[in-house]
Amino acid sequence: MNLHRLLPVVASMALTSAHAVAGPAPAPSLSIIQGKVSDEKVGKITLYAVVEGRKEEVANTLVDQQHAFAFAMPAPQEGFYYLSATGKRGHDTRVYVKPGDQLQITLNDYGYTLQAGSAENKALQKWDEQLNVIMKPAVTIDSTTYLSYFPKLEAFVPKVAGLKTVVNTPNKKFNDLLKYMMDIDVEHAAMLFLLTPRTAHPDHSQYPAFYKQIIQSKKYCDARLLQDGDGAAVIRLYSTFNMILDTDKERPKNTERLSKEAALFCNDSIKAVAITESLGNYKTFDALTEAFEPVKQYLVTDVQKQRYLAYEKTVRKFAAGEAAMNFSGEDLTGKKISLSDLKGKVVVVDVWATWCGPCKAELPYLSKLEEEMEGKNVTFLGCSVDEAKDKEKWMDFVKKQEMKGTQIFMSGWSDITKFYDINGIPRFMVFDQKGNIVNIDAPRPSTPELKALIEKLLAKG
Repeated sequence: MNLHRLLPVVASMALTSAHAVAGPAPAPSLSIIQGKVSDEKVGKITLYAVVEGRKEEVANTLVDQQHAFAFAMPAPQEGFYYLSATGKRGHDTRVYVKPGDQLQITLNDYGYTLQAGSAENKALQKWDEQLNVIMKPAVTIDSTTYLSYFPKLEAFVPKVAGLKTVVNTPNKKFNDLLKYMMDIDVEHAAMLFLLTPRTAHPDHSQYPAFYKQIIQSKKYCDARLLQDGDGAAVIRLYSTFNMILDTDKERPKNTERLSKEAALFCNDSIKAVAITESLGNYKTFDALTEAFEPVKQYLVTDVQKQRYLAYEKTVRKFAAGEAAMNFSGEDLTGKKISLSDLKGKVVVVDVWATWCGPCKAELPYLSKLEEEMEGKNVTFLGCSVDEAKDKEKWMDFVKKQEMKGTQIFMSGWSDITKFYDINGIPRFMVFDQKGNIVNIDAPRPSTPELKALIEKLLAKG
């Protein structure tokens, strides 16, 4: 995508009212997006283009005193664009732009109103209004649970085929793209809801049949998925959903994870995005390069290669032998415990939370490992990232489960998660007797590799 051709609105074109662009007709290839924001707290609007399934900022503008904004786009590349209002609730607003388009739009909470625009955007708005029935609760973290969401999803899915029949603008390219994206949007909403923390989660047996239909032996063969700004997010969600739904599959070793995720998809461009979306699972340079070697052939575009190289640079600081961050937290008595307090022993850290199902699934294996290591020069440090308001819940859980080792409370996603880029839990880390890094993305207790790693360190003394 030729991003330099997309320009933010210049000062001379900034709106001072909803009608400020009245005057000489714009050039035939100049597209203008203008509108208002209903929320008076919004001060800035950002415009995003789509680059290989991700949103890339191309312009931003301040909202004026009349809550109005505008963007001028000289000869834009036809396709989806997104408007994001800083401070606005809900997800970004998706629009369709081609050269010469004139859009007037009002951004509301959780949605938008098209005041004037192309046939494509009128069709897109009709679809988004329908989709909001299942998308709004998917992107909103509230008290909604599967008990109310699943009936909405089951009622909505059969309607999609009929909704496709009314997509009949003069633009066949757009019609085909939107009809394709309608199926993607529904899958996106369904997976997003299921993989977002809720107050109650269903068993696999309670999933509607639609969830089983999502899983395919070779997924997303059509590269048009990458024309959507949420395309990469959909790919990432599918990888996670596939692993969770198929309980018969063994969890892949970290060295095999990139290969396994690439194999889920049948389109090489989508494989490349899946790979770059999973790079965050590797916290050491050695682990990253080992896992990347079998799949590096899929990264062929400059964008893909740059994403890999940018991430590679970030993991070099977590090499084995480097000094560990001296994080700390409070134990059950309120005493402050730091990693440095445990120097002289091999330290196995478990970053977890009481609300994390996979974390709790590791506890029996962790308990067994602690028993096997009893009397040896190793200590286990549990670091809870439960929010401060849930400290009592954490204390009760630790006591009820009779958790061993040293347990400390980190009061949410604290410095340890930021320093080691922990975006998902459980995360196990191992530090040697000198307080240096051994592995900040260690195997889980449910695999024999963690015990072997500890025994190797103990043997070295």
